[in-house]
Amino acid sequence: MNRTGRHSARILTQTSALAFAAVLALSACGSNDTAADEAPEDAAPSQSQGEALEAEEPAEETTDETAAETTETDEAEGMSDKAEGTEVEIGTEFTDEETGDVITIVSAVRNNPTEYYEAADNPDGEMVYIEVKVEPGDSYGGTISASDFYLDSAGEEANYASSAKDELKDAGFEYFDLAPRRDGEHTGYVPIYVSETADVLKGTYLRPEAKVLGEDKKVPEFSSEFEVPAT
Repeated sequence: MNRTGRHSARILTQTSALAFAAVLALSACGSNDTAADEAPEDAAPSQSQGEALEAEEPAEETTDETAAETTETDEAEGMSDKAEGTEVEIGTEFTDEETGDVITIVSAVRNNPTEYYEAADNPDGEMVYIEVKVEPGDSYGGTISASDFYLDSAGEEANYASSAKDELKDAGFEYFDLAPRRDGEHTGYVPIYVSETADVLKGTYLRPEAKVLGEDKKVPEFSSEFEVPAT
């Protein structure tokens, strides 16, 4: 599974070099199932037993076809309680004081349909697309990685589900993979699968400790938290 603890140290370069010495490639987990409500049983209508002389219209009988249509309608209503691909606004911004990077968690798309392997036979999971915007500082080179974004998954940290890249793009979203600082501002979506979802999801941005290439200097780890609200 693409569920990890903390990263090992990363390598950064001074902006004069702007060469990224090492890229930490991580993978993550992902998806979601929606349970349908059971249809209530409908009682067949009873006929009047009155003594009126006028003929009464016969009561409508419940056929198998009518019962099937009722069940399908109820199931559809149950599924609509948790709409797929629902966007929620976040707008949380924080600045990495060591690198000068400004990170914004713009929004999230929740309850995305997925074929992610970990979602099979798991009705409690959810595939979430996190929209992030990065504005790199001008002190270092290197990259800002999708693997730096996490969501809480039943008490564990889940980061990006790399194999969900194609289904994210097929849904019309721009995939966020690596954002080289030399390229400036970058915006995209990070797919993250949580094996146990919640109304409000806790999230973390974590840039690991980094060593400056060619210098006897380390840049301390930076982290900040955010929340993904309920739909």
